[in-house]
Amino acid sequence: MTIGERTFFFNLGVIVFNIVLGLIIEGFLVFGCLFLLMGFSSEVQNSIPVGVVLPFILIIGFFACVAISRRCVTWVIDKFDLRDKLDQNLVKRYPKKL
Repeated sequence: MTIGERTFFFNLGVIVFNIVLGLIIEGFLVFGCLFLLMGFSSEVQNSIPVGVVLPFILIIGFFACVAISRRCVTWVIDKFDLRDKLDQNLVKRYPKKL
């Protein structure tokens, strides 16, 4: 298997991992906020506009997903010693942990 093929399959795995991780984090944040709102009175629940709060929740989830994904991919590359087996342009994006 060539370096290009290994890099392609590695990227496919990272894409699937990012999608699953993103869905889990976003779902956790949305349901967590809904659960948090259930503790307030009905006046407070009706006064919070969902259209304003939801984008902020999604942005927070996106940045959390990016940070977690970057750490996980760096760990996988270091754990399985993939630095010399993958394309160097890909490996440069994930710096080695000190």
